[in-house]
Amino acid sequence: MKTETIKYLYSDYQFEITIDEKGCCFCPVCGIKTENENWRPYDENGLPTYDICECGFEYGFDDSGVPPYEKSWDRYRKSWLNEELEFGDSKTKSLEKKIEQLKNIGIFI
Repeated sequence: MKTETIKYLYSDYQFEITIDEKGCCFCPVCGIKTENENWRPYDENGLPTYDICECGFEYGFDDSGVPPYEKSWDRYRKSWLNEELEFGDSKTKSLEKKIEQLKNIGIFI
């Protein structure tokens, strides 16, 4: 896996997203891989797309559209793992599958 650095347009803030060898991006919250190599949860200026992941996270809403995004990703991820969400795949995907999926973005539990 490799990462892509995105710089936020309105400050010096930068963040990384994980991509595979074909350029497909992984959700920074749950680690699910997109099949579209052109899709990113944030554009080249670091602005959210307002797309919704299978885990239920909406880029631009659940992160308030304002960096640092990692804090929102971590907070949402904990709720997702603990099946505390009423939408997305929080309650339908097994904990084992979630833990395996997180390895895609370098999170090992």
